[in-house]
Amino acid sequence: MDKKLIQDLYKEYNSKRDSILDQYGEKDGFIVEGKLWWNYYKELIDDNLKKIKNGSFSKEDAIAFYKIFGFGPKLYGRSFIENGIKKVNDLFLFLVDSSIPPNKKIREIVEEPESEHFFRGVGINFITLFLTTYFPNKYMQWNIQIDGALKILGLFPKRERGEGKSEFYLKINEACRNIGEMVNVKTLPIIDNFLYCLNKGYIGSDKKIAIEVKEEVIKEEVEEKETSIHTQMMYYLIKIGIAKNYDVWVAINDRNKSFNGENFNKLCLGEIPKFTQPLTLEIAKYIDVIWFKKRTANPVRFFEIEHTTSIYSGLLRLNDVKIDFPISKATIVIPKDRIDKVEKEIDRRTFKHTELSDICDYLTYEDLKKWYKAVDVDAKYS
Repeated sequence: MDKKLIQDLYKEYNSKRDSILDQYGEKDGFIVEGKLWWNYYKELIDDNLKKIKNGSFSKEDAIAFYKIFGFGPKLYGRSFIENGIKKVNDLFLFLVDSSIPPNKKIREIVEEPESEHFFRGVGINFITLFLTTYFPNKYMQWNIQIDGALKILGLFPKRERGEGKSEFYLKINEACRNIGEMVNVKTLPIIDNFLYCLNKGYIGSDKKIAIEVKEEVIKEEVEEKETSIHTQMMYYLIKIGIAKNYDVWVAINDRNKSFNGENFNKLCLGEIPKFTQPLTLEIAKYIDVIWFKKRTANPVRFFEIEHTTSIYSGLLRLNDVKIDFPISKATIVIPKDRIDKVEKEIDRRTFKHTELSDICDYLTYEDLKKWYKAVDVDAKYS
């Protein structure tokens, strides 16, 4: 997309800025406690840094910071504080150290569990929001709204195979800084708001931005959300299995995923136990989660998560394994609104014939979350 169109879009943003703030400011988080978000959060960080440096920063301060800082729901407050107050202190000091490049901060805090700076309960959104607040002329916040706007503008960088998010962030940051140069703005939180408004459709509707590009952005956002939910459910199954003292296998194509700051390949088996013949084992490797009795090749329970994909395909994969191995328990994990669908599919004659329908049940997301919380609480206090 050409420079003039970006400049025109920014002029439109400036002309509508006050009305956008009036209409969406508090709802979308542009305004917090009557202040522009980057000013408010900078004061919040500075106040806590003073306490850290004079030794008065407390657990209550850390909890309050986590509840206030950032946009959207706060999902991992307990994980955040369970790192311990010293780790929270170190997190602040590590993030405000200007000598450390942003990709190193992201990599060590989020992607490397063995790092001394690895921190449960925060992700790239948290880190880049902190960075753009504290270094507003150097670093950009990175989230789904920024991705969407860059795709609309045709400026979304190419991600190389195997490139980690910490390295890819440098490309995102550079693309946003280039936009800032085009419109002669050095304060990147302003560019953040500009791009947010573009992706949300608050500006740009009368410009020649291809409809199919916007539709593709929306499609990718939906797919990313669905992928995130699938990963979250896998995480719950993994953690429940571990708490019940099982070895856990996660699908071979999902081994590199992570959730809540924990990498699946660190939590799960490196190789699937050889519980059946090689051809059947190749199918089993792609089942979402399997629990095994500790240090054995005896599977206890098989799980397939079906968010929007065909329930039939998950059942068929389980059925293919059951033909050669006597599965004793299998479960389809689904949103509540798919109960009728799974009941209809499991009632097929082919699954009755193989007796898969006798050993296969379903578990809703809501019940899985309750199970995870119950097991987590039990493990903590037992």
